[in-house]
Formats: sequence, C-alpha cells, structure tokens
Amino acid sequence: MKSKMKFGTLIFSLFMLLFLMGCDPFDKSKTEFYNSTESSNLSEENVNSITLNSTENDVIGTFGKPAEVSDVTNPTSKYLTYDGIEFGIIEDKVNRYYFNNNYQTAKGITVGDTKENVIQAYGENFYERVESGLDTIGYFDKENMINLEIGFKENKIVLVMIEKIRYPKED
Repeated sequence: MKSKMKFGTLIFSLFMLLFLMGCDPFDKSKTEFYNSTESSNLSEENVNSITLNSTENDVIGTFGKPAEVSDVTNPTSKYLTYDGIEFGIIEDKVNRYYFNNNYQTAKGITVGDTKENVIQAYGENFYERVESGLDTIGYFDKENMINLEIGFKENKIVLVMIEKIRYPKED
C-alpha cells in the first residue's frame, strides 16, 4: 500500500512539475490575459476549509502528515504533497494548491467534469491557453488576487489549480 501511494505521489508530482513548467515556448503565460479578462468572484474557493492564506499548520491539521515535503529555493517555498492534492507554501501561508482527484472547487467542479460544466458554474469571463499539452481555461479574481486554472484532456477536467496572483493589480 505504501509503495502504491509513493508511486502515485511521484506520478502526481511529475505531472504537476510538467504542468507548472510548461513545455511549449509558444504557449502564452496567464499574465498575458490578465488585463483582457474580466474579474470573477473566487473568494469562496477552498478545499476542505483550506484557503489561500491558510497556514502550513492549518493544512497539516486538516490533511495530516504529508506523503512528501519538497523545499524550493527560488522562490523560497515548500510543497506539501498528499494523495491527489498538493499545497504550495510561502512564508507559512498557502500560496497555491492543485488537485487531480477526490476534491472539488467551491462551485462543485471536480475532475472528470466538462468545460461546459465549468463555464456554467463560473461564467463566461475566462481566458483560454494551452499549458503542458492541456487545454486550459482560467479565471481571475482581481479584487482578491486569486487565479483559478482548470486543465482538460479530451474535454474532461484532469487538473484544478488555485493560486494567489503575484503580478500587480490593474490601474
């Protein structure tokens, strides 16, 4: 059982690394869509009561001991990996989290749902791009500085990511 979980954690981490790094130099960065995408309210986003800005102790209190902890130097951050979900921590606060199974967004969107389900739940104020071979749609909450991105393969959700927006607010 432990080796199966370690293997699953390894596959999940590799998938996340590829997703975050991006492979195509012609892919557009999400920041290129910030000014042209209308804001959507994402203030209710959480997973099992953990939100952006929850502390590392909040995450551990809710999810238990992580299967893996990875430290990154640039920027100084830590990743807590569990079965199907990973939390990025900067300065003891959740900066991002992403999941690929067993969880849902505040509006009930889960892995396996379609793009149409997402648009029905979150509305038409989204951008589209390709990230690591995944068709991706994203929403910005410019007031709360939150970004939601959802990756699809064959029109089915395979990944959901919620993170703080780190670039400046619009003027």
